[in-house]
Amino acid sequence: MTRFVHRALVITASTLLGGLAVAPADASPPRVEPIALARHQPIGSVVSLVGSVTVPSGAFDAGFAIQGLVDGIYVVDAAGAARQVGDVVRVTGTLIDNFGLLSIQPTSVALLFHAAPLRGFRTATGAVGEATEGRLLRLRGTMVGPLVDDSPYGYKIDIDDGSGPIQVFLYPGTGIATAGLVPGAKIETSCFSSQYETTYECDPPSAAAFHVE
Repeated sequence: MTRFVHRALVITASTLLGGLAVAPADASPPRVEPIALARHQPIGSVVSLVGSVTVPSGAFDAGFAIQGLVDGIYVVDAAGAARQVGDVVRVTGTLIDNFGLLSIQPTSVALLFHAAPLRGFRTATGAVGEATEGRLLRLRGTMVGPLVDDSPYGYKIDIDDGSGPIQVFLYPGTGIATAGLVPGAKIETSCFSSQYETTYECDPPSAAAFHVE
């Protein structure tokens, strides 16, 4: 994400369950592995993952996010082609620490096919953290505190459903309007569970993913 930067395959249905059943036509690429397993490897490891795009390139920066049915990860570069929500891609690259967010610096990104977008996991605001990082979540809560202008990167708010507050970051590339964002506003959002330095947050990937009630 901009703020983060600054500051032929045969695929079975089990691919999106963790990338276990992908048979490469060419044995030279690294073996596809589950995203969950890749997330536990050391920084600097080379991984090859298959997942569905949950955050399109251009929403936060030139990168995008992918997810299996549970675990996800951010990819810091779209490798020259726009990645859309629902695209199922194979990403090969190196794990990096992207200002606190585990990410992939890709060496190749291949579009496999397009599928229905994944639905986020309904999650309590107080449960967003290291355990949810990389996943698409669905949150609902009340805005606490003011709208904070963090230009040129975007805006941030805190929402709380009673379980504890979480920061929601609004990137300019998403087109999310700030009208109505006042303390007490009811917010519902589908968002990418992220981290910037020591702060956990959840970032909506589009205007359609963010609602003020």
